[in-house]
Order: sequence, then C-alpha cells, then structure tokens
Amino acid sequence: FFLKIYNLSIRKLPSMSASICCRCNEKIWPRAVCSLGKTYHPHHFTCKECGLVVDPKLFFAVDDDVVCSECYLDKHAARCSACRTPILERGVAAAERKWHEKCFRCVSCSKSLVSASFFEVNGYLFCKAHFRELFSSRCAGCEKPIDRRAVIALSTKWHAKCFKCHHCRKRISAREFWIENGQPICAACQTVVPSPRNLSAQ
Repeated sequence: FFLKIYNLSIRKLPSMSASICCRCNEKIWPRAVCSLGKTYHPHHFTCKECGLVVDPKLFFAVDDDVVCSECYLDKHAARCSACRTPILERGVAAAERKWHEKCFRCVSCSKSLVSASFFEVNGYLFCKAHFRELFSSRCAGCEKPIDRRAVIALSTKWHAKCFKCHHCRKRISAREFWIENGQPICAACQTVVPSPRNLSAQ
C-alpha cells in the first residue's frame, strides 16, 4: 500500500469568472485553490483537524478532506505493528495489520518475510523453519519436527521411518506391532505374546 500525497492547484481566475468556495459558500476571485474536486479561497484551504492553513506544497486527503502533514502523522497514518512508528513509504499488509518492509521479519532469526511464507502465533511472526522448530509436533524417535503424516502409537507421534523395533531397529510393519516394557517391538523380536496393537496413521 502507498500513502497518497496531493499537490495544490492555485489558479488565477478570469476577471469575469468566479467560483464558489466550498468552505464559506462565497464567491472566489481572483485566485482559487482547486483540489479533490472542490474549490477554496486560498485562506480557507485549511486542515480539517487543526484548522490551520495547509502548506501550499503538499497535503494528505482523508475522507475527501484536507489534512496537514502534522495532523496526518499524529492521527491518521498507519503505524507499524513492530516499531509503532508511522509508515510513510512502502509497507506490508498482512494478518489484518501493517508493517514497514524492514520490520516484517521473523522474531526468531530476523529473516525478512517479504515475499516469503510466514506464520503468525499470538501476534508474532515466524519464518517456516522456526515455526516448525518451535511449534510442530516432534517425533518420539528422532525428536525432530513432524511436517506430514505421523504414526500415532504409545500416546506419541513418530515419523513412519522412525517407528522401529526397540530390539532389532527394523521398521515395524504399518499394520501391527507389539509392546514390551513400554517399547514397540516387531513380531520376530517379541518374547511375550500379548495381543498385537494396531498401528494408526494421521
């Protein structure tokens, strides 16, 4: 998004011509300020907030009315969700908030998130890598984040490749497994023959 800054147009009217000031409804002659589709006496081209005559070099438009730069920055300018200062140049709008481009970064590594995938948690922004590291479920076997399908067993989650027999370290069949002393084992390694436990995937 961008801020809109408007230039004044001050015109000298022909001697037999007159316009009507939108502020006082009186005729304007010989000079008029024309902007936002309206015409003003130069001394009536004032800020709607403070009432002061606006600097003839530039102004801001808010709800089709004139606002001086000081009042715009104080009352109307979008503020960065990170540093809380006004956004005067190009910014980023995401998750119903706004940031300076330089402030739109991962809170963990400060990597820029402009044109990158990001995640928001409780108002904080994270890059994909740090979101995985901090918030993804972790495999009970390798303790690394689980991004995709997980094997659910023994009240925990596992990568499919990490769900192995506690004795021989071979991958356990995706159809059934046994439990010995709280650890998964394959059929070949079982020493006690309880009822097999079905493996579920999520």
